[in-house]
Amino acid sequence: MDPVHFTGKEIIEMAVRIEENGYTFYKDAAENARTEPLKALFSKLAEEERDHIVSFKDIKSSIPDDSPPPEFDPFIAEANAYLKSMADYEVFTEPGDGDKLPDTIFDEKQALGFAINMEKDSLLFYYELIKMVTDKDLVVVEKLIAQEKDHLRRLTIEHDNLFGE
Repeated sequence: MDPVHFTGKEIIEMAVRIEENGYTFYKDAAENARTEPLKALFSKLAEEERDHIVSFKDIKSSIPDDSPPPEFDPFIAEANAYLKSMADYEVFTEPGDGDKLPDTIFDEKQALGFAINMEKDSLLFYYELIKMVTDKDLVVVEKLIAQEKDHLRRLTIEHDNLFGE
């Protein structure tokens, strides 16, 4: 059985899905936040996820479409379903959880910690994809990882600035 390989465009589509889920999650959390600082923080995170969507779509448009026509392979279909499930339920939990977040997070420190963990989950997802791409598409995953690392770095700096840890 051949290993599963995803094209650069397929990886970008998964990345966009993760960012869309993140955007919805943080937007819902902002709408339901109990305090103005939390509302502002979640709104900022939603805006950053929206910016990532634009950035990832720009990357996708720069990738040549040289993939062969898809052939049905149940293993590949299963792998695609697995990764879609990971993108939908592992990185940004289940749809609608942003509505519930303010019930469990009461301050900026917890909110930033949660966001940092979500970015770490995104990075783990992309690192897992490295095993599933051809060498020519590896650069796409590396670009996604670089952007997510930057997002994680900025969130960590924000956390350290606010809480001195």
